[in-house]
Amino acid sequence: MSNTDLVLKMYEYFNSGQLDRIQQEIFHADIAWRMPGHHPLSGEMKGAPQVMAFFGELFKAGIVVDGVHFGELDDGTVVEKHMGHASASGQEYLFPTSTTYGIRDGRIADVQVHTADQHSVDRFMWSVFALKAIDERLAA
Repeated sequence: MSNTDLVLKMYEYFNSGQLDRIQQEIFHADIAWRMPGHHPLSGEMKGAPQVMAFFGELFKAGIVVDGVHFGELDDGTVVEKHMGHASASGQEYLFPTSTTYGIRDGRIADVQVHTADQHSVDRFMWSVFALKAIDERLAA
């Protein structure tokens, strides 16, 4: 399987809700996934369990991805661009995005998301993932 095919398989599994297969077949155990922004899902997720929890939240948020195009660099890094779509509170959001995937040992090991409209992503994420009440946050 080519590096690009590996990333395509991840999308296939994500879009069909087969998140367990992503962890079992696609992700390196030591994966690092970096999501830019100033919202509840931004930051660096380390290890397959953290990345899978992140994926679960993206799936629950109802984000749909289409218009996916790929290229592979001379070092094997896969570069992908897509359009993300979502809606919240009656507003439609578009997320033009590029993502780079580093492959190690035949698995996705290093991911960096490059967002074209970070403000829109931040607004959407905050509208979907509200903070817990202060007393719940302080108790944690």
